[in-house]
Amino acid sequence: MSEIDKNYRVAMIYKPLTDVLGYGGFLERGMRQVCQVAHFLPGEEQDGFDEYVYIDDSPTDYMAPKYRPASYIAIDMLISPLWWSVCKETYFDRLANFDRGYVTTTDAVAYCHERGLPVKFIGFAADPSYHRPLDFPRDRDWVAVWHNCDGRVAAIDAVYKRFPGGQLTWASGELYTAYINRGKCALNWLRAEMVNMRVFEIMACRTPLITTRYKDMAFYGLVEDEHYLGYDHENIDELLERIAWVQDNPVAAEQMAIRAYSYVVAHHTYRHRAEELIEWLQL
Repeated sequence: MSEIDKNYRVAMIYKPLTDVLGYGGFLERGMRQVCQVAHFLPGEEQDGFDEYVYIDDSPTDYMAPKYRPASYIAIDMLISPLWWSVCKETYFDRLANFDRGYVTTTDAVAYCHERGLPVKFIGFAADPSYHRPLDFPRDRDWVAVWHNCDGRVAAIDAVYKRFPGGQLTWASGELYTAYINRGKCALNWLRAEMVNMRVFEIMACRTPLITTRYKDMAFYGLVEDEHYLGYDHENIDELLERIAWVQDNPVAAEQMAIRAYSYVVAHHTYRHRAEELIEWLQL
């Protein structure tokens, strides 16, 4: 990686989420470690920066930048969209209006490249100052810190029936990290065809991760049974067996979590994402 100019001035334009930092907030924290950063709400950005980075933490309204050079990060561009997400065609049109574009799945990269748009892949990550191991007793058989909806509902019903000593909850910030640290393992269910932020956040807490499978895990260098335990959405019995394995093999589960933790803090923090982004911007 080439040396980063720490005097490089970047305007980050996004709508903050309520009560949580979200991708924009975490990436901004990473960017502040490597260059000069100012945050603006969409439409309030000012002239005079070396780069303008627009982050679409869906949904947003802007279709083109106010100033240039400008980059657009379409973090929720899904080829098979969910009910709440913006359609891929709208994202593609927005990306085409910017000088540089970034997406968060290999499918979105392929979709854009096939249509002549040279976007890059920028991934999710963990923030080690938020997502970190805590000296808490792991007194829950499992934890699921998520919004319980869609297929997750039936999965949690089955998990509670077999392992009543776990906990389903929702939290953010420090409380989110505390709950993750209370579980002998933490569950994840990828609702969209993408690797979500929770994958890296759980690993950064050094908690064994059990997650639905998706091909982009390998793109990040994450290996099933070495860094995490996988299961298929349609196979809840497999999820139950994965939890049972953690219960029956606590030492091996802890070793897996340590490997995942070491890999994430070495390769997948928001500082890493910021360094990648700045290197691309300065090409």
